[in-house]
Amino acid sequence: MADRFFPNEMPAFVEEKEGVLGPSPLHSLLYLPYPKTADKLLRAALDLKEKVVKETWVRLRRRAKDFTLYTGALGTAFLLFKAYQVTNNRGDLSLCSEIIRACDVASQGDP
Repeated sequence: MADRFFPNEMPAFVEEKEGVLGPSPLHSLLYLPYPKTADKLLRAALDLKEKVVKETWVRLRRRAKDFTLYTGALGTAFLLFKAYQVTNNRGDLSLCSEIIRACDVASQGDP
């Protein structure tokens, strides 16, 4: 009678080492021994960030109508800040501050 299982094609367990730093903070945060996978995850996350910024900030002509954290522009600012922490992209940080300033103005009721 034939065996009823599939061969395990997953790589062997790789023990995590303390203090291992990769080429980016994402590599050290997740410690993936497979840098191609980490790079693919980082690219996918950054692409998603760009889509969110385009839909929630650029499409609205850079105005904060809803300035709350969970459903409004402050959520986009928080996303940009977290992206800056991973990539050190100063453009993300400056756009984050622009959004925060717009939310501050909107929260005070000034047009």
